[in-house]
Amino acid sequence: MLTSISNSESPSALYTNLNKKTTNDLTSSPSSYVSLLDSYDTPDGSVLSIPQRATLNWSKTLDTLRQWSTRTLKYTRQLFQERMGHVIPTQDIELEQNIQLVRETKQHYEHILKEARQMSIYFAGLLQTQRSLGECFSELQQISASSDDLVDQLVRNSECQKVIALNGETLLNSMNIFIDKLHTLTNKTIEDTLSTIKVYENARTKYDAHRYDYEVLLARNNQSDDRLSSADQHIQQQYEHFKQSYEKSKSDLTIKLKLLDENRIQVMKQQLINFHNAIGAYFSQNLQNPFGEQDEINILQLTLLKFKHDKPTEDSTRFVKLLIEQDTFSIEFASMEDFIDRLCSKRNTETVFKQIPK
Repeated sequence: MLTSISNSESPSALYTNLNKKTTNDLTSSPSSYVSLLDSYDTPDGSVLSIPQRATLNWSKTLDTLRQWSTRTLKYTRQLFQERMGHVIPTQDIELEQNIQLVRETKQHYEHILKEARQMSIYFAGLLQTQRSLGECFSELQQISASSDDLVDQLVRNSECQKVIALNGETLLNSMNIFIDKLHTLTNKTIEDTLSTIKVYENARTKYDAHRYDYEVLLARNNQSDDRLSSADQHIQQQYEHFKQSYEKSKSDLTIKLKLLDENRIQVMKQQLINFHNAIGAYFSQNLQNPFGEQDEINILQLTLLKFKHDKPTEDSTRFVKLLIEQDTFSIEFASMEDFIDRLCSKRNTETVFKQIPK
């Protein structure tokens, strides 16, 4: 009985062993659950208390704020000195001219885009007015059946307005396509290049700010042969880093400007051609048949009367032969004289000749 009691551990010894075991477990257990902001040590380092964590986080925040303030003050000082003319910024004359040209081009494109939108709005309103006017002529024609002459004129004018409005729909669609392409070019493509320009200008400002510090360091070292301190080495490293960043942004901007110029010329050339063709097609269609088939016949009568009663010219002969070959109204005549007489029968010869330019 005494032997068993003596072999067992006392309560104090048991507590001591348990405490050591717990301490060893805490020391050997990984602390990966601790944030890296809690300590600069390895993940297996000691765990900090809550007050220590708060103090360390606060000191890191202050250090980050101090670094940000130092950089901001440095770059602001550089910009202020450039504006005052105290320092000479790094410049690439050709690149600066291209940057200025891009900004001026964007302003002109924005003005064209604004005017094109106004034109589209006004033209859409004109087409709607022409449709309404055509409907008014048509409604008036329905209640004016007692006068045949008035009915004919109302029908002709109603159809005229409807045809012009129909031709205008094609032009309006071309306008909207032109506006959409110009909007994409101005507010997306050129704007993307302007963002690259801002990156380049920021890199240039940072480089010049650190270049100024580096030049001060070189001037100080030329007067003394002392070795570079850690702070001086940091200044040199910062200068090299921002110099590389500036050169890279400059190269990227040069490539972006070249691509923008090629894309801009290609897009604008195609859109201007399409816009010009749409305008020309709109007016040519209205000139070809603006008043319907009856007025086209009247115009042909004027030309054919001049051919019949005057000495035929080479141009008028070619025109009449072309009419015969095209069989304009799908009517067969015994001869060309019969064709001319039929067309000219509705008008007085003297009245017609007064309307024909000599």
